[in-house]
Amino acid sequence: MAHNQITFGIIFRKTSYAISEVSNFIECADGIEPVSHKNAYVKFLEDLLDGSITKSTLVDRDILEEFWQDLNNRADIDYREGHWDDDYDVYWGGYSFDQRAKKLRAHLDKK
Repeated sequence: MAHNQITFGIIFRKTSYAISEVSNFIECADGIEPVSHKNAYVKFLEDLLDGSITKSTLVDRDILEEFWQDLNNRADIDYREGHWDDDYDVYWGGYSFDQRAKKLRAHLDKK
């Protein structure tokens, strides 16, 4: 089956916040169905952490949609909802995920 692939499309800087949160995405992936999608998503996240995903890497669209959902959710919790305004690292990490989520959404919408 041919997969609908597009470029990753964004620059993802691996700050300590980003590494921690992407690791958390991996830990929380158990509920993703079907298992083949979960496995593909976890592989993508591991590749992102080890540096083998770049802006021009081809990725399945459904995997990028899953990643966007995780980024967007984390941005809600750590930045948009204001729960972490007094924690500089979490607030700015959430802000960076907010910015990445917006760029990824725009990239997904134009392809």
